[in-house]
Amino acid sequence: MLNQNYIYEKSDFLILWTLCSIGVMAQKKPITGIVTDVSGEYVIGASVMEVGTTNGTITDVEGRFSLTVNPTGKIQITYIGYEPQVIEIKNQTHLKIKLKDDSQILDEVVVTGYGGTQLRSKLTNSISSVKEEQMAVGIFSNPAQALSGAVAGLKVMQASGNPAASPIIVLRGGTNLDGTGSPLILVDGQQRDNLNDINPADIESMDVLKDAGATALYGARANNGVLLVTTKKGKTGRTSINVKAQVGLNYMRNPYEFMNAGDYLYWMRKSYQNAAQVFKTQSGQWVGWNDLSTLSQNQPYGTGNIYWEDANRTIPANGNKNPSAVWSPMIYTDDLAFLLKQGWRKMTDPVYGNEIIYKDWNMSEANLNRPAISQDYNISISGGNDKGNYYASVGYNRTEGIPLDNFYRRINATLNADYKITDWLTSSTNVSFSDSKWNGLPNGLERKEDLTEYDETEHNYFVRMLSAPPTLRGYNADGELLLGRDYKDGNQAVNSKKFYRDFNGNKFIFGENLNFQILKDLSLKIGAVWMYDERIKESYNQDFLQSSGNTNKTRSASADFNRVLKQTYNAVVNYGLSFNQMHNLNVLAGVEYYNEAKKGFNAAGSGAPTDALKDLSLTVAGANQRKIDSWHEKKAIMSYFGRLNYDYKTKYLLSATLRHDGYSVLLGDNRWGTFPGISAGWVFSKENFMRNLHKIISFAKLRASYGLNGNVSKIGAYDLQGDYSNVQYGGEAGFLIGKLPNPYLRWEKSHTFEIGVDLGLLENKINANFTFYNRRTQDKYADIPLPGSSGINSFRTNNGEIQNRGLEMEFSFKVLNRRDMQWNISVNAAYNKNKILKLPDNGLERNRQNAFQVYDPKTKNLIWVGGYQEGQEPGALYAFKYEGVYKNYDEIPGNLKDIAYKSSGLTLYGPDAWAALPESAKVKVDSKGRVVAAALPIQPGDAKFKDVNGDGIIDDYDMVKVGNTIPHWTGGINTDFTWKDFSLYVRMDYALDYKLHDFSSSWIMGNLQGTFNTLKKTKDSWTPENPNAKYPTYVWADQLGKGNYQRRSTMFTHEGSYLAFREVALTYTVPQKLISKWNIQKLAFTITGQNLGYLTAAKDLFSPEPTEILGSDDLHLGGYPLPRSVIFGVNLSF
Repeated sequence: MLNQNYIYEKSDFLILWTLCSIGVMAQKKPITGIVTDVSGEYVIGASVMEVGTTNGTITDVEGRFSLTVNPTGKIQITYIGYEPQVIEIKNQTHLKIKLKDDSQILDEVVVTGYGGTQLRSKLTNSISSVKEEQMAVGIFSNPAQALSGAVAGLKVMQASGNPAASPIIVLRGGTNLDGTGSPLILVDGQQRDNLNDINPADIESMDVLKDAGATALYGARANNGVLLVTTKKGKTGRTSINVKAQVGLNYMRNPYEFMNAGDYLYWMRKSYQNAAQVFKTQSGQWVGWNDLSTLSQNQPYGTGNIYWEDANRTIPANGNKNPSAVWSPMIYTDDLAFLLKQGWRKMTDPVYGNEIIYKDWNMSEANLNRPAISQDYNISISGGNDKGNYYASVGYNRTEGIPLDNFYRRINATLNADYKITDWLTSSTNVSFSDSKWNGLPNGLERKEDLTEYDETEHNYFVRMLSAPPTLRGYNADGELLLGRDYKDGNQAVNSKKFYRDFNGNKFIFGENLNFQILKDLSLKIGAVWMYDERIKESYNQDFLQSSGNTNKTRSASADFNRVLKQTYNAVVNYGLSFNQMHNLNVLAGVEYYNEAKKGFNAAGSGAPTDALKDLSLTVAGANQRKIDSWHEKKAIMSYFGRLNYDYKTKYLLSATLRHDGYSVLLGDNRWGTFPGISAGWVFSKENFMRNLHKIISFAKLRASYGLNGNVSKIGAYDLQGDYSNVQYGGEAGFLIGKLPNPYLRWEKSHTFEIGVDLGLLENKINANFTFYNRRTQDKYADIPLPGSSGINSFRTNNGEIQNRGLEMEFSFKVLNRRDMQWNISVNAAYNKNKILKLPDNGLERNRQNAFQVYDPKTKNLIWVGGYQEGQEPGALYAFKYEGVYKNYDEIPGNLKDIAYKSSGLTLYGPDAWAALPESAKVKVDSKGRVVAAALPIQPGDAKFKDVNGDGIIDDYDMVKVGNTIPHWTGGINTDFTWKDFSLYVRMDYALDYKLHDFSSSWIMGNLQGTFNTLKKTKDSWTPENPNAKYPTYVWADQLGKGNYQRRSTMFTHEGSYLAFREVALTYTVPQKLISKWNIQKLAFTITGQNLGYLTAAKDLFSPEPTEILGSDDLHLGGYPLPRSVIFGVNLSF
């Protein structure tokens, strides 16, 4: 009975619950509505949500909607570009809703750090935001690529087209003497060294904190600015599923037009003749700095190559085994006539008049991916309600590089979730994982990871290898690819499978925050973030063809493992208070502990008994055959910080920050530093005297800030503690001091003052801001040289000061805002100039370092220029003034002498001086017993360099200032235009007012290697038949002769200014009425052109972007060009 009663009671309950549910459902009523803007234009695709539920819909092409709702409830209408509205139903059945323009871009929410946000209208600091829309166009293997031109004052240098490369980011000119210095990067509160392996599709926004008033909150690490990256979170409302797929075709943007094989043979053989027959001795013998002997040898340009291996001429020689069968040029004979049917060609030898048979080979065809394929796929799901929200995503990116075997592959998984445990406690969890693989250039070549360091790897591939002689036979008689010169400069495809490389990186990040809402206006957030960053690199070289007939059997193997664990713990109290409806106060106080631990090992060996296995255990165990090393490193920062924001009537604004940092890398009392910041603002558009101008000046704010930041980025974890190194002497182990202890080194400190004005004009249809800043970085680290007798080369001290001063401007224009047509334009510009204020005292004028002397026409004296000098801007570029080519002897000053630096060390003489020179001073016998030049005459066809001081001598004092290698102006332009269902997006960036020296072209056209191909424009070099040529006579190894090409001159100096076309994207969004029946919220198709090229005068460079390091003698070497891409994409949302 008891069980029966129980069942009856449960049945009654279910019936009652069902009836109640039906009653509740019966209370829901359908409503309809129409949504327009203030001008009456329909708003298409606006979100209409019942407040407090996931019940919602969107408006159709006529702005209409229908929804079943609680008749006493509320609905919220939102759409990008308009202010959200909440409407009470009040039993209405049809609603007419007008959305107001959200013209207050000034009131967007800006992230200010440690979970803090601020309305832009109340902001007293320089903080720029980059939203997710800018990263949604194109394929980015690294999110930093999307920052080019996005923020005024933020210079992003894409120094390499390698898909695994990281752009160099510099804010406001950097704080280092060489113009470098990267911002502190924080991703959801966790410090990262760069933006590698982050999925751009997961990023909600990137906020750049520029002035010290804002960055002082991050104290010790923020003197180069702060980049705050915030990843996406779910939003309350309906669940959204998004699928995005993109496929790109990438093509090389080659600045070099090399000669074909026929032209190469003509000009190369003539270059040898020009270098060997410069002048005649009294006995009639030709003399130069070379002879003609190699023209008949087995060389790329020589005719001593063979086709047949045997005397009977029946067995073709194999160029991978016989060096005489690598290159194609030979004296033509009838038994080689069959080769003409196989694509070989004939030409007349310009030196001896014989017929030469040869083959034309294009090295790029076998060594470049045409096209290289990029793939990028992402799927995400997000949603939430009043209890919590979530965002989860999985992403895959694989980008092939232009060279063979070059690629980058990344897999990402992200989960961000917030859950309201109680009314006073919310949990926020961030979990992300990335797995990346990559391979550098073919044959195991890999560029240095630090792109601010010079590395010749990419220069060798894209300049040396691609300029390899085009007379390579390409294939042997059996159809096998031929290597060419060697495994570095030859055909990379021959050995591409012989170099095993397994480079893998994993990053795992877990973050947890607990937010306690203690009182209505008082909260406490306790957070922790852990980041594991592991990298494993395995390498193994199988037996490979090193050069023709030479197989390398070293069988080198290596393994490298590195793990970094970064931990951040903080607790932040936030208190907000408003009173009398006029005073608003917000106070933040916190404590933070950061710890970074690094450990790893590497091992290497060689000589395995077989090349089939790559285990290190198989390598030879003899003396000095194996290497092994391990490392451990820890460093920590303890911080206390606070911020106060106050405003009166949202008109008078004040903000103050303070941070106290202790850093383990410094010693003693110098470990601790205090970094204050203060800023203030005045919204003077709210004053009564501005009332009559309100229609013109909608918003106007004056702001100013001052702050102090620190830096120890150049100091290793244990650099200042001193160390010992072990040595062997007389068979006994001993120890030497390697580094002296240095307890006196202090923080580098940057003092920054700025003043700015923010404006909104014509009802905020035009928004602008202008900022002037002055930053002085003191106590710069400098290495003071010590006498060699001390056993220590140098000692680091605080002894340097640099100033960055500049102006930043940002503009946005709402050109059109109609129902079917919208057009927006954004422009930013920044001017920056660096000046060195102080250097270590070395007893020299202006404490100069690496300076040299030139003649100054103004003072008629020699002055010290270049290098680093107090009171001067670093990066000055000096070069000889190239004034064309001497067309004939009449143009050459008779007694002119040229003693400027050249590798040959030879002096050049004008016609009269040469005639007066005894023959014993003109010739000498070299180590090979040849009579060669001991001096050289200046002749028609030689370069005419300006004699600045008019002393009849061309020397290094005659160099002139060409400009500066660091751009003074940088900025960006982007625009989006929408017409009905089509939209066009264009993003560009630029740099202005700087010079570049094109070393690669001078290296190629100067024939400095001696056998490689040259550019087509060499045809415009001087010959007796072309006296009006642009370039000097083409010779073999110019650096060993007259140095016409080798020396740095304006012949190869270009204005570097450029306008880069980063993305041009056309999108078609399928009308909602066509897809809504399949529950599809959005379907869009996009075609994008990415990195389309540069509008620049520096067309002969692999990139006009300033990618080289100050102080380098060979500025702007060749490298890996950014590929041109065509990308096809589809974006689908449910």
